[in-house]
Amino acid sequence: MTDFVGLDIGTSAIKGVQIKNRTLISYHKIPAPGVSIVSENPEDLKRLSEALERFFNEGRFKTRDVVASVPESQVFARVITLPQMGEAEIASAVQNEAQQYVPMPLDQVAFDFEILGPSEMEPGKVDVLLVAVPKVLTNKYLQVTRAANVNLLSLETETIAISRSVVGQSTDAVLVASIGASTTDLAVFSGGALRFTRSIATGGQALERALTQSFNLAPGQAAEYIRTYGLEEKLEGKVMSAIKPVFDIIRDEIKRTQAFFSSRSKRPLQRLILVGGTANLPGVLVYLADSLGMEVARGNPWEAISIPGNFPREQLEEIAPSFAVAAGLALKEI
Repeated sequence: MTDFVGLDIGTSAIKGVQIKNRTLISYHKIPAPGVSIVSENPEDLKRLSEALERFFNEGRFKTRDVVASVPESQVFARVITLPQMGEAEIASAVQNEAQQYVPMPLDQVAFDFEILGPSEMEPGKVDVLLVAVPKVLTNKYLQVTRAANVNLLSLETETIAISRSVVGQSTDAVLVASIGASTTDLAVFSGGALRFTRSIATGGQALERALTQSFNLAPGQAAEYIRTYGLEEKLEGKVMSAIKPVFDIIRDEIKRTQAFFSSRSKRPLQRLILVGGTANLPGVLVYLADSLGMEVARGNPWEAISIPGNFPREQLEEIAPSFAVAAGLALKEI
């Protein structure tokens, strides 16, 4: 098996995980330089490359080969349902469907599909995952990694990586909410396969802006208050009152996804797994469990990986939700 690092270049942080034989070799995290890989500014991409090179110089990784994640908000991903047919016929049908769902010419995207198996929402049919990534974006990943002396082996969507690290082989219907800095990505897995995806442009940064505006805080203070008080009634509930209207946008989208899937599938959707940096928000598990009427848990990718005794287990548990993507990428078989 090829040695490589699962690399998650996020909006707020760069994270990496290397494993071998499902055993943790190394992990590392640094703050992101405040720029996005989707930027059109060459200087932004240069800063990102410099940060990535520093990341690998600091991290105790034994290779500079990587499998990286593509943000769900930048990917055209959709589960489509087709009549039962042969694989060659499915390939042809997916090509036609792609023209309908991908909002740009197909010659401008890297396009792929995966047959998920019998549809759970439309018996007698088959579910197929259609994924298209703009070629201009894949070129930026190549540009940034090459400038950092990093060898990019492949790209993968964040949702598929997360499914590997926190859903695993479970056949139950599970809803995963990845609450990142700028977006929240929702995915339903059932029968061991991805069944539905949705992405909204609300995340941890929106919570910080809401608190900053309410209390006129200095930069950085809002994040600290949110990490300390979150959705709990502490500090007379002032922090919760300020961020709750924004967080409820995320909660309501989860509710809609829950209702949509439950109305179409015979398999009940009873569990929500939270990943991403905002998954550690104080009080979030109780708040969502009460609002949604379902079991809510933080995703722990380390459960799928053997952790040697020299690693700080308590620290790993604390950062677990934010490493779901990087760990899932590291678990990919190449």
